[in-house]
Amino acid sequence: MSSILFTNVFVIDGSGQPGAYGEVLVNNGIIRQISYLRTGIGCRAADTVIDGQELCLSPGFIDAHGHSDISLLAAPDAFGKISQGITTELAGNCGLSPFPITDLNREHLEQLWRSYNEKLTWHDYQGYKTELLRRNPAINLYVQCGHNTLRAAVAGYETKQLNAVQLNQMKQLLLSNLQQGASGFSTGLLYTPGIFAPDAEIVELLKVLAPFLRVYSTHLRSEGDRLLESVSEAINACKSSGQRYLHLSHLKTAKTANHGKLADLLQLITANQSDFLHITADRYPYVESLTQLSVALPAPYDELDDISLMNKLQNPAYRHDLIQALKNQNQERLNSIRLVSTSAARYRRFSGIKLVDIANELHSLVPELLTDILSLDAPGAMAAFCGMSSENMRQIIMQKYVSCGTDESSRPADYSLGVSHPRGFGSMPRFINLLKQNDFTLEQAIAKITSLPAAIFNLTNRGRLQADMMADLVLFNPDKLRAMADFTSPHTPADGIEQVYVNGKLRYKRG
Repeated sequence: MSSILFTNVFVIDGSGQPGAYGEVLVNNGIIRQISYLRTGIGCRAADTVIDGQELCLSPGFIDAHGHSDISLLAAPDAFGKISQGITTELAGNCGLSPFPITDLNREHLEQLWRSYNEKLTWHDYQGYKTELLRRNPAINLYVQCGHNTLRAAVAGYETKQLNAVQLNQMKQLLLSNLQQGASGFSTGLLYTPGIFAPDAEIVELLKVLAPFLRVYSTHLRSEGDRLLESVSEAINACKSSGQRYLHLSHLKTAKTANHGKLADLLQLITANQSDFLHITADRYPYVESLTQLSVALPAPYDELDDISLMNKLQNPAYRHDLIQALKNQNQERLNSIRLVSTSAARYRRFSGIKLVDIANELHSLVPELLTDILSLDAPGAMAAFCGMSSENMRQIIMQKYVSCGTDESSRPADYSLGVSHPRGFGSMPRFINLLKQNDFTLEQAIAKITSLPAAIFNLTNRGRLQADMMADLVLFNPDKLRAMADFTSPHTPADGIEQVYVNGKLRYKRG
């Protein structure tokens, strides 16, 4: 690999300290030297010289919470991520990971990810990593072992209570995948089968994780009505197991009735920070969440995995019962749900539109519409949910332990792999600009999406511009930096990102 010299750039090194004009020399994918013009030293000659035209050069942005585990196999260019400056993603979140895979969960996962048209031919982290690297992905991917995938690998998706043998099998599988290099352990306690897991099960698994000094990331059991109890549950599980690193995924106060809990939430986190327990979090800079449409269902329908739900909805009597249950729910909440994507042919054209508006156009009602979509595509139907506070989002993002996560898959510019939430193309510039509007300097904002997530996930060779670090670099214009994606045009790349390098290789250039 030839050497590259970036000249005439405003160097933002990721530390949060003020930047300065200078030069950066890269050789064989590694930063070799940084010189500032005021020193008069100058970097050594290089094979390629790039005049940065006084633009900013910073470390590559790190997505602290992504879901590109399989989409990156299907579309290795990772356009949605790289075009907003992301060079590294932490995946395997919310309890869902592409390993371990056994006969008990393989068919389900292939159905869940069927839109990517990928066969899951591997069994463990090492097999997945080998296949991923074979595709030459544009971004670095660090993948955690997901609890839901792990649990289903030994007991399927419908087993509510594990026996001692199954729990031990889970522990052994987790240990094996951590030894192979999985970057941590995640739970998604809102989803099947994690919803069935008692505290004691999580504690036993965290005892396996703790000696590795890697992160436990959790999609809390509740982000709304039982938010404080769920955070306490995660904290107590770490304390009981000896796990030192707790990361709260997409931290929020969901639903209007819970917006007033923010002060208590932040106090709870602060009160439990210690030399022993380090608590961090990520947040996307949007107030509409994105997840499976099926999470809108009431009990007992929320206990079914999406494959089982779709199969049961082929029964007219079951469909009728679900419609009646939905009619008894808060209709205002149902009306606010926005369909983001589905593979169901009759509903694809409604991507980005609220269910109530779709129902009106089709002369239907939201409960019937929602049920029909799930009967056709429960695993793939994704929806955006309102109910978050812009002011709470602002306060959460400003916390010193909070980084940015897209909570999205990497997708190509076209819609061949489904429709993204706008955050899949615009989170990083939107996050930076929100911080700048709240008295953060540009350098401090950049630190929260580079060195902070690198420290959280122990990525020792990324997240900073300094000698001997990997050359993940973003050349950008801070005056033009902004998110362009919205629900109408969610795959519009961010403005202001000029060039992106991953491990010293040019992976994106504007236009």
